[in-house]
Amino acid sequence: MRCAQFRTALSARLDGEPSGLPGTRVDRHLARCAGCRDWLEQAERLRARTRATAADGPSPEWAAGLWARLGADGPGGRAPEGSRTTER
Repeated sequence: MRCAQFRTALSARLDGEPSGLPGTRVDRHLARCAGCRDWLEQAERLRARTRATAADGPSPEWAAGLWARLGADGPGGRAPEGSRTTER
C-alpha cells in the first residue's frame, strides 16, 4: 500500500470521517514511516490554523477586497452599471 492511501485515511481521521482502513493498520504505518508522520504533523498544524482563523471570520479588508473582485458593493449590494444580469 502506498503512502498516499494512508494519508487519505489520516485526512479522513482528522475530519472525523471513516478512514476506510483499520486504525491499527494506519497506526502501524505511522510508526514506520517518517514521511507520513511529518505529513500528519503539518496537516494537524494547518487544521489548527484554519480553525482559529475561521472562528474569527474574515477581516473587513479581506471581505471588501472579495466584494470588489466580485463587482458588488457588499452584502445586499448591487452589481456595477453595465454588468449583465439574468432575470428569472
